[in-house]
Formats: sequence, structure tokens, C-alpha cells
Amino acid sequence: MALTDLGFTPLAERVYRALLDNPELDVAGLSAALACGNDELNAALTALTELEVATPADGAPAGVALKYPASALGELIERREDELLNLQRKVGDTRAEVAKLTERYSARPWSVDPATGLERIEDLDQVRQRLSELAFFTRRSVWSVQPGASISRSAIEASKPLDLRGLRRGIAVRTIYNTGALDDEMFLDYVQEVTAAGAEIRVTDDPIERMVIMDDVVAVLPIDPQNSGQGALIVRQPGLIVGFLRLFHRLWNEASVYPPPKTDPAAAGPSGEDRKVLALLAEGSTDEVAARVIGVSVRHLRRRVARLMAELGAGSRFEAGVEAARRGWI
Repeated sequence: MALTDLGFTPLAERVYRALLDNPELDVAGLSAALACGNDELNAALTALTELEVATPADGAPAGVALKYPASALGELIERREDELLNLQRKVGDTRAEVAKLTERYSARPWSVDPATGLERIEDLDQVRQRLSELAFFTRRSVWSVQPGASISRSAIEASKPLDLRGLRRGIAVRTIYNTGALDDEMFLDYVQEVTAAGAEIRVTDDPIERMVIMDDVVAVLPIDPQNSGQGALIVRQPGLIVGFLRLFHRLWNEASVYPPPKTDPAAAGPSGEDRKVLALLAEGSTDEVAARVIGVSVRHLRRRVARLMAELGAGSRFEAGVEAARRGWI
């Protein structure tokens, strides 16, 4: 640990460590050992007493006596923690002031419907600006649903800073994606970074609509679910927010954890529906026929087959059938 983080100067830290190792060093010995002048050394010794890790002692060779490190440094750490907490509270209090000043900004590029309280923003750059502002005031949670078989580079570049900033502040971040996004290497890199920072990710094959809910009190939705380029609506009505929250939590509970928990491939087994898919393919059924029998779209079926092939470590459907039979899956 660098003691400079606790307020030690670099020389004061070196003096402190030298005296811990050899309390019998006097001023001349310290000066020679640390290659510093007497004035610099005296300033460092004074700094140790000001930090309260040492006390003046006329009988000590260096003129100071070190306190027991566990208690002295522990008290210093607690003082620094209190200072940081007070600073954090002061900085946090400014968020309310920022909100008041923002309300006075007359050139805001979006409008608020006085009857419904809905904000309608049609310019995408302004949507991102508004999301950044809302994220600044978020304190507890961000729940989001991101549809689409792929996530654009611009969307990732816009959301990653907001996600990482929130995670650093201790905000809970949960996001549901379409499984099609897993084919994008840039997206996978993004997921790896945000999950390492504490975000939770789940994926689903089911149809989902774009939605972001912050602190369970404000939601951001596309004006047109089929074309997010049309802009966004900012919703705050409690009755609508409750419905959005119920929808999000239902989707979350039904989605699959990503990255999936590590299991022993030999011990893991497929679901009943996965076995049925494998059996149909082993019989030579086409994707179209298999999808119709299972009751899913062809696209959904092909994604499932790709996942099963990955689980089986197979490079082709034939290899997947052989490996599935070897494991007793079909």
C-alpha cells in the first residue's frame, strides 16, 4: 500500500518505513540512508507527527517515537474515510442544485406535455443527451431491454460510458438483449467489460421492445417501437411505470443468464425441447419442418441449433448428432 494515499509525502513515507525497520537511526543516519538533507528530513519528521503516527520524543535518536502502526494507521485511515464521506455527501448534495439549474435552462431542446407530463424528443443526439442527464440523477437502478439481432457500434459507444459510470457509483444495472446480439464481437467485448464491473446481463429469443427504467420512477421508450430513429418518450406517470416494471421483471425472470454459469459439459444435459430438436435433425428434418413441429420460427430454431452445436463442441450438424448420441441426449 502506498502511504501517500493517506497523506504521507514520499520522503515522509520513506522515513516512516526506515524507522519501523530500525528505531535506533538518528537524524544523521536517516539523512545518510535516505540521501536527503537535514532540512528535508526535519520536515518529513514533522509531517509524521502532524499525521499523528509519531510523537515528539527528546530521548529518541531521531527526535520522534513511532506509535503502534496498527492503531496509528488505522485511526489515520478512519479520518481519511470520514473526510471522503463528507466530500461525497457534499458532491451528492450538488445533484439537487444541478436539477434546479437545469430547470431554469430555457433552451432545452425537448418539450413537456403539460397535461400528461410526457417528454417527446425526436432528435437522436438529443435523446442521448437526455439519457445522460437522467443517468446523472439516477441513484439506485437502471433496468433496460435492448431488442435487435445486432447492436450498433454507435449504440454501444453511447451506452457504455453511462453504464460504467453508474456501476462505479454502485447503481444496479440489469439489461436484457436479444440472443442475436451474441454474434457481434464488439458487443461481446462490451458485455465482458460491463459484467466485470458488476452489470447483470440476460438474453432471450422472444420478441422484446426497447425500454429503459431508471430508479423505478422514469422510463424511456421509443416513439415508434419499430423505428427507434423516430425519437423517444420520457414517461413518469406512476401507473404506467408500475406496468413497465412488471413487464421488465417478467422478461428478466424468463430470460437466460449471460454469460451462462460454468458447468461440467459431461454432467449438463439438454432440456426436453432441445432433445426434440436434436432428434428431428438426426432424422433428417429440414429447419422449416423442425421449426413447425417445435412451434417456433425458423430463425429461432437455427439459433437454438447453433447454441446446441456450441455446447456439444461440434463443427457441423452431423458432428453434433454423433456427439449428442454419444452423450445419450437422443
